[in-house]
Amino acid sequence: MTSNYYNDPEFSYPKYWQGRSYEHAAEILAIRRLLGKRHVASAADIGGGYGRLAPIFLKFTDHLTIIEPSVKQRRLAKGVNTIFGSAEDTGLPASSFDLVSIIRVLHHLPHPQPALQEIHRILRPGGLLLLEFANSFNFKARITSLITGQPISTLPLERRRASNIRRGSIPFVNHHPQAILKALSQTGFVILKTLSVSNFRSPFLKKILPLPLLLVLESVAQSLLSRLYFGPSIFVLAIRN
Repeated sequence: MTSNYYNDPEFSYPKYWQGRSYEHAAEILAIRRLLGKRHVASAADIGGGYGRLAPIFLKFTDHLTIIEPSVKQRRLAKGVNTIFGSAEDTGLPASSFDLVSIIRVLHHLPHPQPALQEIHRILRPGGLLLLEFANSFNFKARITSLITGQPISTLPLERRRASNIRRGSIPFVNHHPQAILKALSQTGFVILKTLSVSNFRSPFLKKILPLPLLLVLESVAQSLLSRLYFGPSIFVLAIRN
């Protein structure tokens, strides 16, 4: 189970984010750009972990609930309502929220359709979904495809597998944009906007360029490169029918 990985006493998710200030800030830029001046009564962050993104979401909602299967991550979350639940089964009533986010979760879900159906169920009609997925069609993957002659499949692409005796195994998959957008449409969502995020996620670039400059470039690139699905991470804002 995914929660076992994040419950592992030897694994620290907050420590994972040390040294990833660029990626964290790039995601905040994307959230701000997608949500704009919206403000909703209730929001849920599925797989929100220890509340890394809670401060930004609280700027857009009166009430935030983190839905998280990991006991360890829920204990780390401070100052925000956190409940047990998974992406596929939140245990919450239908039409409960005006906004649902699911960020850095789909890379653990080779088959995201059940999660999308659950999100559709708990959103009110006209509610918003803010979704992120790891992009198998990113620019680097396309260059590799040109060099090797191997086409990029629209099926989920296994990126890596973390496993040991204590954690068992956990999937890490990249998804093709066409597959995710099609799944959203089939579930009853209408796409409002997409963004290409973490476009300059490179150890080399992060080493030679100061963070403020990287974020200026990122701010320009997110919308500019969105239709190209350039970056390793794609953010989507959709509305529930």
